Amino acid sequence: MSEHEHTIGRHTVRVGEHGDTLDLILRGDVAPDEVARIFDFMASRFAGRSYMLVTGDVSELGHVTAASRRAIMKEAGRAPPIRGLAYHRASFGARVITELVMRTYVFVTGADLPVHFAEDEAGALAWLATRRKQLAAAEPRR
Repeated sequence: MSEHEHTIGRHTVRVGEHGDTLDLILRGDVAPDEVARIFDFMASRFAGRSYMLVTGDVSELGHVTAASRRAIMKEAGRAPPIRGLAYHRASFGARVITELVMRTYVFVTGADLPVHFAEDEAGALAWLATRRKQLAAAEPRR
């Protein structure tokens, strides 16, 4: 495993191909201490960026407890704002959990955070490419 990829519990986190993307594979339940470690990774790998994007395979996602959701809100300010989220292979339950967590994240951070669910990784990455272009077009010219 490289410095750009880590295992946290049963989950895998890595920096995506474009350098602005966190790529997740979430397997099983997400514990509060794992949330903190994921944010440690985000804060160290995406420091200095004005935003980041998130994608990942959530086909094996378990529960995100209330304590874990509180941990996400507590840790949210340690990393650049998430400006797009594209998960693939999400069950109905994973979609509901994601929507709940991200709505709270948006409420706490004020981030402009569209969420997209794709059937496969290619669809998620295509959506992120479009989102990346939207964000680039919205940045002030220097």
